[in-house]
Amino acid sequence: QIQKGEILRSAMLRRGSSPHNGRARLINCRGLGTCDTCAVEIESSDNNNSGGGAVEPNERNTKENIRLNFPPHGSSDQSTNLRLACQVQVMDDITIRKRTGFWGQDTTSELAEEYDAELWFGELEYVLDNKSPREEE
Repeated sequence: QIQKGEILRSAMLRRGSSPHNGRARLINCRGLGTCDTCAVEIESSDNNNSGGGAVEPNERNTKENIRLNFPPHGSSDQSTNLRLACQVQVMDDITIRKRTGFWGQDTTSELAEEYDAELWFGELEYVLDNKSPREEE
Protein backbone atom coordinates (compact mmCIF):
# COMPACT_ATOMS: atom_id res chain seq x y z
CA GLN A 1 0.00 0.00 0.00
CA ILE A 2 1.37 3.40 -1.00
CA GLN A 3 1.48 6.03 1.73
CA LYS A 4 -0.39 9.25 1.02
CA GLY A 5 2.14 11.86 -0.10
CA GLU A 6 4.73 9.36 -1.32
CA ILE A 7 6.66 10.30 -4.46
CA LEU A 8 5.48 7.97 -7.24
CA ARG A 9 9.01 7.01 -8.37
CA SER A 10 10.03 6.08 -4.81
CA ALA A 11 6.78 4.21 -4.20
CA MET A 12 7.24 2.10 -7.33
CA LEU A 13 10.89 1.29 -6.61
CA ARG A 14 10.20 0.40 -2.97
CA ARG A 15 7.55 -2.05 -4.13
CA GLY A 16 9.75 -3.73 -6.73
CA SER A 17 8.49 -2.08 -9.92
CA SER A 18 10.45 0.36 -12.06
CA PRO A 19 9.09 3.58 -13.57
CA HIS A 20 11.93 3.29 -16.10
CA ASN A 21 12.14 1.16 -19.26
CA GLY A 22 15.07 -1.15 -20.04
CA ARG A 23 18.47 0.50 -19.68
CA ALA A 24 16.90 3.63 -18.26
CA ARG A 25 16.71 1.70 -14.98
CA LEU A 26 20.46 2.44 -14.68
CA ILE A 27 20.78 5.59 -16.79
CA ASN A 28 18.44 8.11 -15.15
CA CYS A 29 18.64 11.26 -13.04
CA ARG A 30 17.60 9.53 -9.78
CA GLY A 31 14.72 11.94 -9.19
CA LEU A 32 16.14 15.31 -10.25
CA GLY A 33 13.45 15.71 -12.93
CA THR A 34 16.01 16.28 -15.68
CA CYS A 35 16.03 13.09 -17.75
CA ASP A 36 12.31 12.28 -18.12
CA THR A 37 12.88 8.51 -18.28
CA CYS A 38 10.23 8.10 -15.55
CA ALA A 39 7.49 9.73 -17.66
CA VAL A 40 4.16 7.97 -17.10
CA GLU A 41 0.55 8.70 -17.96
CA ILE A 42 -1.55 9.19 -14.83
CA GLU A 43 -5.29 8.81 -14.38
CA SER A 44 -7.10 9.11 -11.08
CA SER A 45 -9.48 6.38 -9.96
CA ASP A 46 -12.45 8.61 -10.83
CA ASN A 47 -11.21 8.76 -14.46
CA ASN A 48 -10.11 12.35 -14.11
CA ASN A 49 -7.53 12.24 -16.88
CA SER A 50 -5.17 14.81 -15.43
CA GLY A 51 -4.93 12.90 -12.17
CA GLY A 52 -6.29 16.09 -10.57
CA GLY A 53 -6.44 15.72 -6.80
CA ALA A 54 -5.02 12.20 -6.92
CA VAL A 55 -1.47 13.54 -7.32
CA GLU A 56 0.24 16.73 -6.22
CA PRO A 57 1.02 19.05 -7.75
CA ASN A 58 -2.22 18.86 -9.75
CA GLU A 59 -0.56 20.43 -12.79
CA ARG A 60 2.92 19.91 -14.19
CA ASN A 61 5.60 21.80 -12.28
CA THR A 62 8.34 23.85 -13.96
CA LYS A 63 10.72 20.89 -14.33
CA GLU A 64 7.98 18.80 -15.94
CA ASN A 65 6.92 21.60 -18.28
CA ILE A 66 10.46 22.12 -19.47
CA ARG A 67 11.44 18.47 -19.80
CA LEU A 68 8.18 17.15 -21.26
CA ASN A 69 8.20 19.85 -23.94
CA PHE A 70 11.69 18.87 -25.08
CA PRO A 71 12.39 15.99 -27.50
CA PRO A 72 11.65 13.13 -27.51
CA HIS A 73 8.51 14.41 -25.75
CA GLY A 74 6.52 17.50 -26.61
CA SER A 75 4.91 16.35 -29.86
CA SER A 76 1.32 17.36 -30.52
CA ASP A 77 0.14 13.74 -30.17
CA GLN A 78 1.75 13.28 -26.74
CA SER A 79 -0.68 12.58 -23.90
CA THR A 80 -1.57 15.58 -21.75
CA ASN A 81 -1.64 13.14 -18.81
CA LEU A 82 2.11 12.58 -19.05
CA ARG A 83 3.91 13.34 -15.77
CA LEU A 84 7.32 12.61 -14.29
CA ALA A 85 7.03 9.95 -11.58
CA CYS A 86 9.85 11.64 -9.65
CA GLN A 87 7.92 14.91 -9.41
CA VAL A 88 4.45 13.83 -8.25
CA GLN A 89 3.19 12.79 -4.85
CA VAL A 90 0.44 10.16 -4.74
CA MET A 91 -2.55 11.42 -2.76
CA ASP A 92 -5.26 8.96 -3.85
CA ASP A 93 -5.76 5.89 -6.06
CA ILE A 94 -4.28 6.26 -9.53
CA THR A 95 -3.70 4.20 -12.65
CA ILE A 96 -0.44 4.66 -14.50
CA ARG A 97 0.55 3.67 -18.00
CA LYS A 98 4.10 3.49 -19.27
CA ARG A 99 4.69 3.71 -23.02
CA THR A 100 7.50 1.98 -24.89
CA GLY A 101 10.80 3.66 -25.73
CA PHE A 102 13.79 4.59 -23.58
CA TRP A 103 11.93 7.67 -22.29
CA GLY A 104 8.46 6.14 -22.48
CA GLN A 105 7.84 8.49 -25.38
CA ASP A 106 5.97 6.22 -27.80
CA THR A 107 2.65 7.81 -28.78
CA THR A 108 1.01 4.62 -30.04
CA SER A 109 -1.25 2.59 -27.79
CA GLU A 110 1.56 0.10 -27.13
CA LEU A 111 2.45 -0.18 -23.46
CA ALA A 112 5.91 -0.96 -22.13
CA GLU A 113 6.62 -4.26 -20.44
CA GLU A 114 6.82 -4.09 -16.67
CA TYR A 115 10.37 -3.97 -15.38
CA ASP A 116 11.50 -5.00 -11.94
CA ALA A 117 13.17 -2.31 -9.87
CA GLU A 118 16.97 -2.36 -9.98
CA LEU A 119 18.33 -0.52 -6.96
CA TRP A 120 21.85 -0.02 -8.32
CA PHE A 121 22.68 2.48 -5.58
CA GLY A 122 20.69 0.99 -2.71
CA GLU A 123 19.10 3.56 -0.42
CA LEU A 124 20.84 6.33 -2.39
CA GLU A 125 18.09 5.80 -5.00
CA TYR A 126 15.87 7.83 -2.65
CA VAL A 127 18.34 10.50 -1.52
CA LEU A 128 16.64 13.24 -3.56
CA ASP A 129 13.15 12.35 -2.27
CA ASN A 130 12.55 14.85 0.50
CA LYS A 131 8.74 14.80 0.18
CA SER A 132 7.68 11.20 0.82
CA PRO A 133 6.60 10.46 4.37
CA ARG A 134 9.23 8.57 6.34
CA GLU A 135 8.56 4.87 6.66
CA GLU A 136 7.37 3.84 10.09
CA GLU A 137 9.91 1.74 11.94
